[in-house]
Amino acid sequence: MLNAQFFTDTGQHRKKNEDAGGIFYNQTNQQLFVLCDGMGGHKAGEIASQFVTYELQKRFEEENFIEFEQAETWLRFNLKEINRELFEYVQDNSEYRGMGTTCVCALVFDKKIVVANIGDSRAYVINSREIEQVTHDHSFVNHLIMIGQITEEEAFTHPQRNIITKVMGTDKRVSPDIFTKRISYYNYILLNSDGLTDYVRDNRIKEALNETLTLEEHGDQLIQLALHHKSKDNISVLLASIEGDSV
Repeated sequence: MLNAQFFTDTGQHRKKNEDAGGIFYNQTNQQLFVLCDGMGGHKAGEIASQFVTYELQKRFEEENFIEFEQAETWLRFNLKEINRELFEYVQDNSEYRGMGTTCVCALVFDKKIVVANIGDSRAYVINSREIEQVTHDHSFVNHLIMIGQITEEEAFTHPQRNIITKVMGTDKRVSPDIFTKRISYYNYILLNSDGLTDYVRDNRIKEALNETLTLEEHGDQLIQLALHHKSKDNISVLLASIEGDSV
Protein backbone atom coordinates (compact mmCIF):
# COMPACT_ATOMS: atom_id res chain seq x y z
CA MET A 1 0.00 0.00 0.00
CA LEU A 2 1.44 3.36 -1.03
CA ASN A 3 1.48 6.54 1.02
CA ALA A 4 -0.71 8.85 -1.07
CA GLN A 5 -2.57 12.15 -0.72
CA PHE A 6 -4.93 14.23 -2.85
CA PHE A 7 -4.42 18.00 -2.97
CA THR A 8 -6.65 20.57 -4.65
CA ASP A 9 -6.94 24.35 -4.86
CA THR A 10 -9.56 26.55 -6.54
CA GLY A 11 -6.79 28.82 -7.82
CA GLN A 12 -6.70 32.58 -8.29
CA HIS A 13 -9.03 32.93 -11.28
CA ARG A 14 -11.98 30.58 -10.65
CA LYS A 15 -14.96 31.07 -8.35
CA LYS A 16 -15.46 27.34 -7.75
CA ASN A 17 -13.41 24.18 -7.88
CA GLU A 18 -14.52 21.78 -10.62
CA ASP A 19 -11.83 19.18 -9.81
CA ALA A 20 -12.47 16.08 -7.70
CA GLY A 21 -10.57 12.97 -6.70
CA GLY A 22 -9.30 10.76 -3.94
CA ILE A 23 -7.58 7.58 -2.79
CA PHE A 24 -9.98 4.66 -2.38
CA TYR A 25 -9.70 1.13 -0.97
CA ASN A 26 -11.52 -2.08 -1.78
CA GLN A 27 -12.31 -4.87 0.67
CA THR A 28 -8.74 -6.26 0.49
CA ASN A 29 -7.14 -2.80 0.86
CA GLN A 30 -6.06 -2.45 -2.75
CA GLN A 31 -5.75 1.19 -3.78
CA LEU A 32 -7.44 3.12 -6.57
CA PHE A 33 -6.25 6.67 -7.31
CA VAL A 34 -8.78 8.94 -9.04
CA LEU A 35 -8.55 12.51 -10.35
CA CYS A 36 -11.21 14.27 -12.43
CA ASP A 37 -11.28 17.76 -13.92
CA GLY A 38 -14.81 18.93 -14.62
CA MET A 39 -15.71 21.36 -17.36
CA GLY A 40 -18.74 23.37 -18.27
CA GLY A 41 -18.34 26.42 -16.06
CA HIS A 42 -21.87 27.59 -15.35
CA LYS A 43 -23.03 24.20 -16.61
CA ALA A 44 -21.79 22.52 -13.44
CA GLY A 45 -18.50 20.87 -14.27
CA GLU A 46 -18.05 20.11 -10.58
CA ILE A 47 -21.14 17.88 -10.70
CA ALA A 48 -19.62 15.80 -13.50
CA SER A 49 -16.26 15.38 -11.77
CA GLN A 50 -17.88 14.49 -8.44
CA PHE A 51 -20.28 12.07 -10.18
CA VAL A 52 -17.43 10.10 -11.79
CA THR A 53 -15.26 10.16 -8.65
CA TYR A 54 -18.13 8.97 -6.43
CA GLU A 55 -19.17 6.20 -8.83
CA LEU A 56 -15.62 4.88 -9.14
CA GLN A 57 -15.24 4.97 -5.36
CA LYS A 58 -18.53 3.15 -4.78
CA ARG A 59 -17.83 0.43 -7.34
CA PHE A 60 -14.25 -0.09 -6.15
CA GLU A 61 -15.19 -0.29 -2.46
CA GLU A 62 -17.66 -3.08 -3.30
CA GLU A 63 -14.90 -5.19 -4.88
CA ASN A 64 -12.91 -7.90 -3.15
CA PHE A 65 -9.49 -8.66 -4.67
CA ILE A 66 -8.81 -7.59 -8.27
CA GLU A 67 -6.15 -9.65 -10.01
CA PHE A 68 -3.59 -7.76 -12.09
CA GLU A 69 -4.88 -9.52 -15.21
CA GLN A 70 -8.41 -8.26 -14.46
CA ALA A 71 -7.44 -4.62 -13.91
CA GLU A 72 -7.73 -3.37 -17.50
CA THR A 73 -11.14 -5.04 -17.94
CA TRP A 74 -12.36 -3.62 -14.62
CA LEU A 75 -11.29 -0.08 -15.44
CA ARG A 76 -12.55 -0.13 -19.01
CA PHE A 77 -15.96 -1.64 -18.14
CA ASN A 78 -16.63 0.68 -15.20
CA LEU A 79 -15.52 3.86 -16.93
CA LYS A 80 -17.72 3.03 -19.93
CA GLU A 81 -20.69 2.34 -17.65
CA ILE A 82 -20.16 5.46 -15.55
CA ASN A 83 -19.84 7.55 -18.71
CA ARG A 84 -23.15 6.16 -19.99
CA GLU A 85 -24.85 6.95 -16.68
CA LEU A 86 -23.41 10.47 -16.64
CA PHE A 87 -24.49 11.05 -20.25
CA GLU A 88 -28.04 9.93 -19.45
CA TYR A 89 -28.09 12.14 -16.34
CA VAL A 90 -27.09 15.13 -18.49
CA GLN A 91 -29.79 14.30 -21.07
CA ASP A 92 -32.41 14.14 -18.31
CA ASN A 93 -31.33 17.50 -16.85
CA SER A 94 -31.22 20.13 -19.57
CA GLU A 95 -29.56 22.70 -17.30
CA TYR A 96 -26.44 20.47 -17.31
CA ARG A 97 -26.12 20.09 -21.08
CA GLY A 98 -22.52 20.59 -22.10
CA MET A 99 -20.93 19.58 -18.82
CA GLY A 100 -18.34 16.83 -18.75
CA THR A 101 -15.16 15.74 -17.02
CA THR A 102 -11.75 14.28 -17.66
CA CYS A 103 -10.68 11.27 -15.63
CA VAL A 104 -7.33 9.71 -14.87
CA CYS A 105 -7.17 6.79 -12.46
CA ALA A 106 -4.62 4.20 -11.39
CA LEU A 107 -5.14 0.78 -9.86
CA VAL A 108 -2.10 -0.04 -7.71
CA PHE A 109 -0.36 -3.43 -7.50
CA ASP A 110 2.89 -4.44 -5.78
CA LYS A 111 5.25 -3.50 -8.59
CA LYS A 112 2.92 -2.11 -11.27
CA ILE A 113 0.08 0.31 -11.83
CA VAL A 114 -2.69 0.06 -14.40
CA VAL A 115 -3.72 3.54 -15.52
CA ALA A 116 -6.82 4.65 -17.42
CA ASN A 117 -7.39 8.13 -18.82
CA ILE A 118 -10.03 10.08 -20.71
CA GLY A 119 -9.16 13.71 -21.46
CA ASP A 120 -6.04 15.69 -20.62
CA SER A 121 -5.55 14.98 -16.92
CA ARG A 122 -2.26 13.13 -16.64
CA ALA A 123 -0.37 10.38 -14.85
CA TYR A 124 3.40 10.52 -14.38
CA VAL A 125 6.07 8.35 -12.79
CA ILE A 126 9.08 10.21 -11.42
CA ASN A 127 12.52 9.52 -9.99
CA SER A 128 15.65 11.62 -9.50
CA ARG A 129 16.68 11.18 -13.13
CA GLU A 130 13.46 11.42 -15.11
CA ILE A 131 9.81 12.34 -15.21
CA GLU A 132 7.79 10.16 -17.58
CA GLN A 133 4.26 10.94 -18.68
CA VAL A 134 2.38 7.63 -18.69
CA THR A 135 -0.81 8.89 -20.33
CA HIS A 136 -1.45 10.62 -23.67
CA ASP A 137 -3.60 13.74 -23.65
CA HIS A 138 -6.85 13.61 -25.60
CA SER A 139 -6.33 17.14 -26.87
CA PHE A 140 -6.05 19.07 -30.11
CA VAL A 141 -2.42 20.05 -29.52
CA ASN A 142 -1.39 16.50 -28.68
CA HIS A 143 -2.90 15.41 -32.00
CA LEU A 144 -0.76 18.07 -33.71
CA ILE A 145 2.32 16.74 -31.89
CA MET A 146 1.57 13.16 -32.93
CA ILE A 147 1.24 14.05 -36.62
CA GLY A 148 4.41 16.15 -36.45
CA GLN A 149 2.89 19.58 -37.03
CA ILE A 150 4.17 21.11 -33.78
CA THR A 151 6.74 20.27 -31.12
CA GLU A 152 6.03 19.66 -27.43
CA GLU A 153 7.66 23.02 -26.71
CA GLU A 154 5.29 24.75 -29.14
CA ALA A 155 2.33 22.92 -27.61
CA PHE A 156 3.10 24.41 -24.19
CA THR A 157 2.18 27.91 -25.42
CA HIS A 158 -0.22 27.01 -28.25
CA PRO A 159 -3.37 29.22 -28.22
CA GLN A 160 -5.61 26.15 -28.66
CA ARG A 161 -3.99 23.97 -26.01
CA ASN A 162 -7.21 23.92 -23.95
CA ILE A 163 -9.25 22.12 -26.63
CA ILE A 164 -9.99 18.58 -25.40
CA THR A 165 -11.02 15.90 -27.88
CA LYS A 166 -12.47 13.29 -25.49
CA VAL A 167 -14.24 13.67 -22.13
CA MET A 168 -16.79 11.81 -20.04
CA GLY A 169 -20.43 12.82 -20.15
CA THR A 170 -20.79 14.44 -23.57
CA ASP A 171 -21.12 11.26 -25.67
CA LYS A 172 -23.00 8.08 -24.88
CA ARG A 173 -19.99 5.90 -25.67
CA VAL A 174 -16.42 6.62 -24.67
CA SER A 175 -13.49 4.29 -24.12
CA PRO A 176 -10.42 5.05 -21.99
CA ASP A 177 -6.82 4.53 -22.94
CA ILE A 178 -5.17 1.95 -20.66
CA PHE A 179 -1.48 1.85 -19.71
CA THR A 180 0.54 -0.54 -17.56
CA LYS A 181 3.70 0.74 -15.90
CA ARG A 182 6.29 -0.90 -13.66
CA ILE A 183 6.87 1.38 -10.67
CA SER A 184 9.77 -0.34 -8.88
CA TYR A 185 12.39 2.12 -10.09
CA TYR A 186 10.43 5.31 -9.43
CA ASN A 187 9.98 7.44 -6.33
CA TYR A 188 6.58 8.98 -7.07
CA ILE A 189 3.33 8.51 -8.94
CA LEU A 190 1.66 11.80 -9.83
CA LEU A 191 -1.86 12.31 -11.15
CA ASN A 192 -2.75 15.90 -11.99
CA SER A 193 -5.19 18.22 -13.66
CA ASP A 194 -4.03 20.61 -16.37
CA GLY A 195 -4.06 23.46 -13.86
CA LEU A 196 -0.56 22.23 -13.00
CA THR A 197 0.98 21.05 -16.26
CA ASP A 198 -0.42 23.80 -18.51
CA TYR A 199 1.73 26.21 -16.49
CA VAL A 200 4.61 24.28 -14.89
CA ARG A 201 7.04 22.38 -17.09
CA ASP A 202 7.71 18.70 -16.43
CA ASN A 203 11.36 19.21 -15.53
CA ARG A 204 10.44 21.79 -12.87
CA ILE A 205 8.03 19.26 -11.32
CA LYS A 206 10.80 16.65 -11.23
CA GLU A 207 13.20 19.12 -9.61
CA ALA A 208 10.65 20.00 -6.94
CA LEU A 209 10.07 16.35 -6.06
CA ASN A 210 13.82 15.77 -5.70
CA GLU A 211 13.87 18.07 -2.68
CA THR A 212 13.81 16.42 0.76
CA LEU A 213 10.26 17.11 1.95
CA THR A 214 7.33 15.15 3.32
CA LEU A 215 4.63 13.98 0.94
CA GLU A 216 2.27 16.66 2.27
CA GLU A 217 4.91 19.35 1.78
CA HIS A 218 5.55 18.15 -1.78
CA GLY A 219 1.83 18.27 -2.61
CA ASP A 220 1.51 21.79 -1.24
CA GLN A 221 4.67 22.76 -3.11
CA LEU A 222 3.23 21.63 -6.46
CA ILE A 223 0.07 23.66 -5.83
CA GLN A 224 2.18 26.72 -4.97
CA LEU A 225 4.33 26.20 -8.08
CA ALA A 226 1.22 26.35 -10.27
CA LEU A 227 0.01 29.48 -8.49
CA HIS A 228 3.47 31.06 -8.84
CA HIS A 229 3.35 30.36 -12.59
CA LYS A 230 0.00 32.19 -12.81
CA SER A 231 -2.23 29.15 -13.32
CA LYS A 232 -5.66 30.32 -14.45
CA ASP A 233 -7.39 27.02 -13.57
CA ASN A 234 -8.25 24.85 -10.60
CA ILE A 235 -5.15 22.88 -9.56
CA SER A 236 -5.28 19.28 -8.35
CA VAL A 237 -2.57 16.70 -7.73
CA LEU A 238 -2.63 13.19 -6.33
CA LEU A 239 0.84 12.24 -5.18
CA ALA A 240 2.00 8.81 -4.02
CA SER A 241 5.48 7.88 -2.76
CA ILE A 242 6.93 4.53 -3.79
CA GLU A 243 9.18 2.44 -1.56
CA GLY A 244 10.82 0.96 -4.62
CA ASP A 245 14.23 -0.41 -5.57
CA SER A 246 17.20 1.95 -5.59
CA VAL A 247 17.25 4.33 -8.55
